[in-house]
Amino acid sequence: MSTPTNAQLQALITALEAKVAAQDVTISNMVATATTDANAHTDELARDLDISWLIVCGALVFFMQAGFSMLEAGAIGAKNVVNILFKNMMDGSVAAICFWLLGYGFAYGDTVGGFIGNGNFALDGIYNGAGEGGSDGWEGWFFQWAFAGTAATIVSGSVAEEPSWKVGDAYEPNAG
Repeated sequence: MSTPTNAQLQALITALEAKVAAQDVTISNMVATATTDANAHTDELARDLDISWLIVCGALVFFMQAGFSMLEAGAIGAKNVVNILFKNMMDGSVAAICFWLLGYGFAYGDTVGGFIGNGNFALDGIYNGAGEGGSDGWEGWFFQWAFAGTAATIVSGSVAEEPSWKVGDAYEPNAG
């Protein structure tokens, strides 16, 4: 075996340095791609968790209606229990229709003078498709509707078995 010359060694070192530099570029590109992918997945996960949290919280608020129904059923006479439970069910149902048709538009539509919304009635401004990397917007409606329906149930409970006055008759016309 012969001993390599300095020129041969220098050529080998230069070739190895070129290979290492090429590997560094490849590794840098791989790290950049992985970081971009991780950020995209993190953003998607954050959006999905936000939506899930809104739905869970909206469901918890909506379950308050069941609690108010039980409270009202226990606070009134036995002859009116079915009536109050039906009324509470109707509060949630009518609140859903009214909030879908008008309430969400008043609260979140384009404002008129900064006071009340004048668009997005019947949720015509909410994207009604699935996927494609964006939220449909229905989770916000659901969360806000849960509060609107629960507020109607609270009012209903405050006038349970008491509608002998004209405002009570307007809210509960078939009672008494």
